[in-house]
Amino acid sequence: MNDFLGNGITLLRGVFRRHRTGTRPEQVDVTAVLDTLEKVIQGTDERIRLVNGYKHRLTGPITTALEYTGSIIDHIPAAIEVSSNTFVSNPYVNAFFANTEELQSVFSRSSELRDFIDDYRHHDVKEICALLCMHKTDKPILGMELAGNTLNRDVPQVAVNFSDHHVYSPAPTEAETRQGLKNCLFEGLTTMALDRVVQLRLSRQGLEDKQRILQVRLRSLQADNWDSLDTEKTREKLSQIEDAMKVTPLVSPEETLKVVKKVFSHPEEFIKLKQTSLRLDRMGIKRSGDSAEPSNRLDLVEVTIGNEAPRVITLARFPRNEVLPRIDIHEWTRQRLRV
Repeated sequence: MNDFLGNGITLLRGVFRRHRTGTRPEQVDVTAVLDTLEKVIQGTDERIRLVNGYKHRLTGPITTALEYTGSIIDHIPAAIEVSSNTFVSNPYVNAFFANTEELQSVFSRSSELRDFIDDYRHHDVKEICALLCMHKTDKPILGMELAGNTLNRDVPQVAVNFSDHHVYSPAPTEAETRQGLKNCLFEGLTTMALDRVVQLRLSRQGLEDKQRILQVRLRSLQADNWDSLDTEKTREKLSQIEDAMKVTPLVSPEETLKVVKKVFSHPEEFIKLKQTSLRLDRMGIKRSGDSAEPSNRLDLVEVTIGNEAPRVITLARFPRNEVLPRIDIHEWTRQRLRV
């Protein structure tokens, strides 16, 4: 994990720089690119196919995005074992979960993991690999701290908490989980491109609706021969709307192609990595490097997609025999609600 955190951002920048200069470390299969290109069009605007040369214009951006998202996943560190056995011995597992009951519940409540183990094809899989995502929050508190032989009270401290755990892309092997995550990231880019196309349509539609309303109002005022301040204000508003329409183009297939091309040409604007390093004690209290309190260094990977809040991610290997029966999950949930 340290290797990735030390070199991850530099590596991704280097990958993207190579994309722009035309030298690529790994050539993406042309057939795979074209298949992916068609899926992107299906997910955004199928009218793009009406544009001459659309495949030629989108092949480069799709290849860039495939290599970028692939690079992110390929350089995530190897999976860690997340289980009741490693809760004490692994500082990451200890930090991510309050106790072993929460650990087991997080994986057992995952609909994706449940679907995976319910699939008869996976009945002999003993250990499941998946992506574990969670939010990290810092909370100022007053606690105790040892300074030499003196125990100081009401010392300002920061408690680090990991919450809102989610489990994605469960698979029998780490390689299959990584491939599933690549697909997820790429689908995220497609969704962002679609959102931009929709926003463009809504912006244009809103201007057209306002234009029609103002035109009707102006004709009504003119029919009544009202050469008033109200008439002048209506003309002014209509002129402003028409000016805005000049810079808000009709959502033609050409315009949606441009939107899609822009998103996939710059995937680093939508999928970002951040490295963080901190020291935590067994109670989740942040400690400095020179603190006398025993602590462990945690090197974390955070991913931000679009405008969503950043999430800490790690690949996790979870034992199948620790998946709770459904009735136990419901009981755990009821107890949590009572608390």
